[in-house]
Amino acid sequence: MSIKNIIHKRRTLKVLSNEPKAITDTEISISDLEEIIAYAGKAPFHYPANKRAIDTHQLKSVAPWRFYILDTKTCRDLANYYKDNNIDGGKIVQMLNTASALIQATWIPEPLENDEIQLNQKNIEHIAATSAAIQNLLLVTTEKNYETYWSSGGSLREKAFKKLLNIPINEQLLGSIFIFNKNNIEGSTQITGAWRDQQGNIKDFSTFVSI
Repeated sequence: MSIKNIIHKRRTLKVLSNEPKAITDTEISISDLEEIIAYAGKAPFHYPANKRAIDTHQLKSVAPWRFYILDTKTCRDLANYYKDNNIDGGKIVQMLNTASALIQATWIPEPLENDEIQLNQKNIEHIAATSAAIQNLLLVTTEKNYETYWSSGGSLREKAFKKLLNIPINEQLLGSIFIFNKNNIEGSTQITGAWRDQQGNIKDFSTFVSI
């Protein structure tokens, strides 16, 4: 399949279930997940990640993005964590009940002296780079014939869940990427992206300039 066809095929699909789906032999494989992440990591980036952040964490890449991968069993365990602790996870739990995997995509900010985060040029570049990595991830996942949903994370953005998933507090969640196996979502509620094909044509979002 050509890259143009993959881009056209990629879509947002939210798959929801109130009850956990049984884990089958056809969930996404570890090798597929590793390949997806490897291609995500081919995205461009302008600045290396903050050195202090790299020095204090086990992941040592100079790229500004990080990916934390939950396989199918861990997705179900996380859904149970919500329930066991009476945490209202809403649609996050419903997706964890059906997902074959969840990837928490974060970016590493350049902190000020008081550890506040400022949307300066370097941090904007880090966000852009991580977004490019996520797009790579979505396209390769689509090429492998899985469905995806890019969520802002909801409660998964909170410090308690960062700690639970061994994500450094300073890292900022840019997306919770849910991956669904098409063969395992029968009987679930499926909601497509509300903005698909609503961006207009190229004349609505681009123009040639001259000087």
